Amino acid sequence: MTNGHRKLNHTLSRRSFLKLLSIGLLGGHAAACSHKKFFNPDEDIVLSGGNFTKSVKPQNALVVINLLQKDKKVIETGFLPHGICINPNNKYSVFCVEKNGINACVIDLQTQGVIRTLQTEQNKLFSGHASFSADGKKLACIEKDKGNHQGSITIRHTDTFEIIQQLPTLGLSPHDCQLDTDNILTISNTGKSESGFHQPSLVRINLDTGKLIERIKLDTADLNCGHFITTKNNAMVIASAAVNDKDKTLPGGVSIRKKNENMTTMTEPAEVIKHMTGEALSITVDEQRSVAAITHPEANLLTFWSIKDKKLMKVYAFENPRGLSQTLDKKYFIVSYGNNAAMEYISTNDLSPQTDSIVQPTHASGEHILNWSKTLHEIMPERIYD
Repeated sequence: MTNGHRKLNHTLSRRSFLKLLSIGLLGGHAAACSHKKFFNPDEDIVLSGGNFTKSVKPQNALVVINLLQKDKKVIETGFLPHGICINPNNKYSVFCVEKNGINACVIDLQTQGVIRTLQTEQNKLFSGHASFSADGKKLACIEKDKGNHQGSITIRHTDTFEIIQQLPTLGLSPHDCQLDTDNILTISNTGKSESGFHQPSLVRINLDTGKLIERIKLDTADLNCGHFITTKNNAMVIASAAVNDKDKTLPGGVSIRKKNENMTTMTEPAEVIKHMTGEALSITVDEQRSVAAITHPEANLLTFWSIKDKKLMKVYAFENPRGLSQTLDKKYFIVSYGNNAAMEYISTNDLSPQTDSIVQPTHASGEHILNWSKTLHEIMPERIYD
């Protein structure tokens, strides 16, 4: 990088990309440590889509890893899981959705198998994300029309998948979603129409009334709105690809909105922004320190941003980084990366990679990580997750 970039005290180096991953190797589909309780909600258990080779052919799967025990379970699926969410009424029941495909399924983690499947209605595609209501009785699936890419929200009964309600997302090519306890669903519409009528935006819709609560647009016309996170104090972080997402040489972007302020797309340091080519993908936020971590797979970068100051804190070179999460004790970020899928901890205190934490191979080649244990503590009363 340039001398000017070094003066900003940002780091763009990381052990010549990746050292030999020799520590914490995971073996088999259900490796050692089988004598221990695998699903211990007080240990970090993460879920991710992935694949492995079976009889010389690629096989999609949901990968479940107990990072403390360095043990994993690989549950075969008929598609690559993108979004993964836990049923608030059953900690072992997870709903997996295909990205830009027709498939979804329910997996029982205890029996390690698919117990129900779901396909979209004719001419519809799943966006890759869904969200349970707080009581677990309803499931909101984000979909789009195959032809005109108009977005729709399909509310289904969790137990039967029967359609209860359908609403428009008020935009094109929707992707991510987040349903809060007030039954307000936030959706990212990534598409832009030729006429300019539809622009990328986040919309907040009251599912009880079907009314639009808020539309949030970026301050640039060059980026879409892909994945996002809303924090407990109502700050928001958006990870974007270029609107022209077919040109992978164009930079993606990161946008931040603090409570009661406008959304701001990061433009500095220019040298780093220029190198953030392709999609900005996964996000996780350390709320205690007000720090957002974001992966940039095509650019081979992992960036860290101060939400409070709206500025870059640190950037590392990582081979094909994808999913992000955090440990249950909030001391570390977890990142999945590499063509030979691996995971690694990064300290939330000083943002330093913990080289002795590397686990490989995980088979977790999907685009997101869900920390099962951390989520249970957030969405379930103690009597359920225990």
